[in-house]
Amino acid sequence: MLTAEARIPTDRPSRYLVQLCKHFANKGRHLTHRPRPHTLPELRPDQIQVEWTDSDGTLRLPWGQCTLQALPGTLRMHVEADDQENLDRLQDLVSAHVGRFSRRDPLRVEWRSPGAKVDTPPGEAAAPPRQPTDSRTRFIIIGVTVVAVALHLALGGTVLAHTPWTGWVVGFLVTVVAAKAALVGGLALRRHRGRIG
Repeated sequence: MLTAEARIPTDRPSRYLVQLCKHFANKGRHLTHRPRPHTLPELRPDQIQVEWTDSDGTLRLPWGQCTLQALPGTLRMHVEADDQENLDRLQDLVSAHVGRFSRRDPLRVEWRSPGAKVDTPPGEAAAPPRQPTDSRTRFIIIGVTVVAVALHLALGGTVLAHTPWTGWVVGFLVTVVAAKAALVGGLALRRHRGRIG
């Protein structure tokens, strides 16, 4: 039997556990009423068995089983299946539903095999994995912005040095360059934060 586990930090683990279980307990209609992005075998309502409380839940599907546990600050999900294809299928299905239910405050599901050690004591939320390129990407964005501003100022200074109406043009160009740098830097940081979150 192959297994995988995910520990999702959240301040509402019980709410997500109950929502997932209720959704799957809805006789499997949600799994067959819309086109699927990947190939899933058709499920009959009698092939889905769901049991849950506010702190524990079990989903039994033809491909395998998912056990849910609401711990303080963490939703623990454990999946098991007979082969890798069914394990992947079960992981994809559960991850997609967690993603759908947490649209407002997206949760990140990262499955680990049983051999992967997590240094989080039981009952405590694991910190989300830190992106290794966070600070490097931020410095690259800042560096590119500084170079772009310097080039704009140098070009503007060269052009203005050879014209008779430099007074008001200098002020205008400095304002345009500063506004452009602020806009580009703000958009780059917003896009970077969106990728991380």
